[in-house]
Amino acid sequence: MKKLDPVVIIVDVLLLVGCGCMFLYGKMSAHSLFVVGIVLIAFLVVYLYVTNYKG
Repeated sequence: MKKLDPVVIIVDVLLLVGCGCMFLYGKMSAHSLFVVGIVLIAFLVVYLYVTNYKG
C-alpha cells in the first residue's frame, strides 16, 4: 500500500458517514444517497486498483 492510501480510505469513509447523517436528518433523499455512495465507493475501488496493481 502507498502512503496516501489510508488517508484516501479515511476521507472516503467520512464522506459516506456524512452523507448517511445528512440522509437521517432529512437533508438528502434516498436516491441522492445511493448515487453519492456508489460514486464514492467506485472512486475508492478504482483509486486503490490503479495505485496498487498498475505500474
